[in-house]
Amino acid sequence: MIDEGLNYDKTVETNMIVFVGQTFWKIFDYFIILTLIPLSLGVCYSLITEQLKDNPTRLDYFVAIFFSILIMTSVGFICKATLNLYRLKEFDIDINTRKVIAKEKLLEAGKNLNWESYKITDDYIIFKTQLNFVAENQAVTLVFFPDNRIYFNSINYRKPYRLRTRFDDNYQELKTEYEKIRKK
Repeated sequence: MIDEGLNYDKTVETNMIVFVGQTFWKIFDYFIILTLIPLSLGVCYSLITEQLKDNPTRLDYFVAIFFSILIMTSVGFICKATLNLYRLKEFDIDINTRKVIAKEKLLEAGKNLNWESYKITDDYIIFKTQLNFVAENQAVTLVFFPDNRIYFNSINYRKPYRLRTRFDDNYQELKTEYEKIRKK
């Protein structure tokens, strides 16, 4: 997905990360959501009808309602995480200087964090990170918008479920390292 690079114009237009060749993953995400919601509703309906037939007690009502709420809440969190996977977060740094200088400092910060500079263009930077495990590969993307703002995204890649793990950690590490370099 990240190998083809970023569709910069679509990213600026939608304020969401849009990689070239991402159509399959978008369809997959919506398929998961559209499958998960009816399936969970069916499980909740079955749970309630089976639990509450033949003179239910208070415990039966509690079990039926509690587990239905638990299932639907879990599905809600999964759907929210899936829909927010490609959202951009504004990278809160001072770039009153030129974009080129900010980009050089961000590249240096990424190098100091042992992140591999995977793709560097005038409009965006993609870093690859590798944590303790081979499966924990992440793509950290910085997108330079035309209005001198920088936006951040961090996703796992090479995983079928591509969760947005360590998003806040990567954001904070990069921001802290950038501030150290800026103060030099």
